[in-house]
Amino acid sequence: MLYIWQNGLSGPIPSEIGRLTSLLELDLSENYLIGSIPLSIGNLTSLSFLCLSQNNLFHSREISDLRNLEFLYIWKNRLSGPMPAEIGRLTSLIELDLSSNNIIGSIPCSIGNLTNLSLLSLYQNGLSGLIPSEIGSLANLTHLKLGDSIFFGSLPPEFNKLTQLTTLQLYNNELEGVLPEDVCLGRSLQNFSVINNHFTGHIPTSLENCSTLFRLRLDGNQLTGNIADVFGIYPHLNFMDLSHNHLRGELSWKWEHCSNLMSLRISNNDLSGDIPTTLGRMAQLQELDLSSNNLRGEIPREMGSLSMLLKLDLSNNAITGNVPIEIGLLSNLENLNLASNNLSGYIPMQLGLCKRLLNLNLSRNKIQRSIPREIGNAQVLEVLDLSYNFFSENIPSELAELRNLQVLNISHNSLFGSIPHIFEDMLALTSIDVSYNDLEGPLPNVKAFNEAPFEAIQHNKGLCGNVVGLPKCNSTGNKKSNRHVEARIILILILSFLGFLLLSCTLIVLGIIYHHQRRITKREKNEQAKDLDFKSIMSYDGKVFYDRIIEATKGFDSMYYVGEGAYGIVYKAEISEGQTFAIKQTLSSKEDSEIIDLIPFEREIQALTNIRHRNIVKFYGFCSHAQRCFLVYEYMERGSLRAILNDDETAREFQWDKRVNVVRGVADALSYMHHECSPSLLHRDLTSNNILLDLNYEARVSDFGTARLLRPDSSNWTAIAGTIGAGLFYGPYRKVRCI
Repeated sequence: MLYIWQNGLSGPIPSEIGRLTSLLELDLSENYLIGSIPLSIGNLTSLSFLCLSQNNLFHSREISDLRNLEFLYIWKNRLSGPMPAEIGRLTSLIELDLSSNNIIGSIPCSIGNLTNLSLLSLYQNGLSGLIPSEIGSLANLTHLKLGDSIFFGSLPPEFNKLTQLTTLQLYNNELEGVLPEDVCLGRSLQNFSVINNHFTGHIPTSLENCSTLFRLRLDGNQLTGNIADVFGIYPHLNFMDLSHNHLRGELSWKWEHCSNLMSLRISNNDLSGDIPTTLGRMAQLQELDLSSNNLRGEIPREMGSLSMLLKLDLSNNAITGNVPIEIGLLSNLENLNLASNNLSGYIPMQLGLCKRLLNLNLSRNKIQRSIPREIGNAQVLEVLDLSYNFFSENIPSELAELRNLQVLNISHNSLFGSIPHIFEDMLALTSIDVSYNDLEGPLPNVKAFNEAPFEAIQHNKGLCGNVVGLPKCNSTGNKKSNRHVEARIILILILSFLGFLLLSCTLIVLGIIYHHQRRITKREKNEQAKDLDFKSIMSYDGKVFYDRIIEATKGFDSMYYVGEGAYGIVYKAEISEGQTFAIKQTLSSKEDSEIIDLIPFEREIQALTNIRHRNIVKFYGFCSHAQRCFLVYEYMERGSLRAILNDDETAREFQWDKRVNVVRGVADALSYMHHECSPSLLHRDLTSNNILLDLNYEARVSDFGTARLLRPDSSNWTAIAGTIGAGLFYGPYRKVRCI
């Protein structure tokens, strides 16, 4: 046996390897090997295990001479050309994985000779044509992965012979016809994915009693039938997506028995009836998307029991009644979309209790009264859309507390009065629409308002400002109101002056007390830091490792400065010989403030504990303490892509083959985050400054302070989030589910 995986090997595989004629197992995966697989590898006739994955190798037909080979893995390389028919000679093969290459053409019929095969993985290639009927001869097949290819036509009837399948993935192809009726005849199917094809007809009846199902994705097809007739009870089901089909009928009460279901999506179908109250008993549910159907009735109050819920989308239905106050109990809710329904009444002030809410859309309903000031308590909110309703009264000034708000749409209502001038502090705003109201007075002096198109402010009572189409605020029509404002200011100044003598003494006393208390608090924090019970992580004692970081950077001295990003300063820390780390210290939320902004800190931990990829910077752990917060990463010797390109000398060394490899690495990382992870991860700030390179010019994507998880996944984030503020050094607990 010869195992040299993940060792930084580069260059071609030496032809001398063919002399090891007695070798049984060879693993050279996760290196930087290039060139063709040597012809001499055909001499290793005793080989039963060969793994060359995650390199830059080209194909060699001599592999077909290895008749004793049982396990062959060459995924994520540069294999190209058609799949050789000689592959059918490897009749001892049990597992074959050639995924993520550039193989083209059709699957050879000789694949049917591999009757011992249990795994066939050919996804993410350029394979095309019909899927050969010979695959039906592979009676022992348990995993078949043909996704992300160009296969077309119908599935051969022989597919019904594959009764041992646990994984069947045909997503992102051009397949049509009906799904195999007996896909779960063997009662062992766990993962079934046919996303984005052209399948028609009914959902296979064998799925009704397929109690082993763990992940089901039939979205993006043209399936028909009554949804209530084809699904049963699935105790292990974790993820189900039936969106973008032509399914009809009412939602079943059986869903409440899917006790492990975390994501349920049935959007863009023709469902009718009420939303079952029993959905409120699905304790693990994190995502519920029933948008774009014909659902009616009211939103069940029982929804307030879904304490794990992150996303609730019921938009584009015919739902009536009020927004239930129980929605305010969903403390983990990040996305609430109830747009385009027939909701009436008012917005419950309890929505302000949803402190993690990022997106709130209640547009195109019949909601009345005022916008509740409690919305300002949802301080991480980024998108607020209340347009096309019947809101009246003034815009609450508390909305200015939404310092992360990027999109504000309150158009087509009956709001009156002026836009609060405190909105000038909302620097994150990029898009506003206040049109079709009865607003008057000056626009706030902030970029989003100053650069707004006229269509976003038109049809109001008397707005003024520096926007084309509006009168200037110093015009005659505004002089009277300006005099009133000046009089009020003078009155306030007089009252303030009269109270100054009384308040000054009080303020001096309070200042003395405050500074005294601050010294006591700081001393207590230092004592607490000494007494912390540090855990053993990564074979290190947490306290010792923390002290070594402080010692290695001399308390984050500028001589160890590496760079600076939007949310932190990066230092180089050499803990011991051969062990160098990059330490990213989180910045304070405001200048000269001791308060650390934990939102980017938490986001980066959340993102990096859910991913693991060779082109994403390795995350070793973090420290969260009253005095300092920092993240620990692998150290990238060549620094950022931007620094290399901006330096003439390093740019000359950075030749085109290396640049292409960097582009490919970044693309692989993005593909992994967007398509292979559940939930998908959106970086949102990818620049040359946060693409780092190691000594071999291998790319690593970094800086996830603004990243967003698009779909819910495992509960590991909750466990980690709970440790924030403990003052310890923690290693990440990675757990990821991929398609």
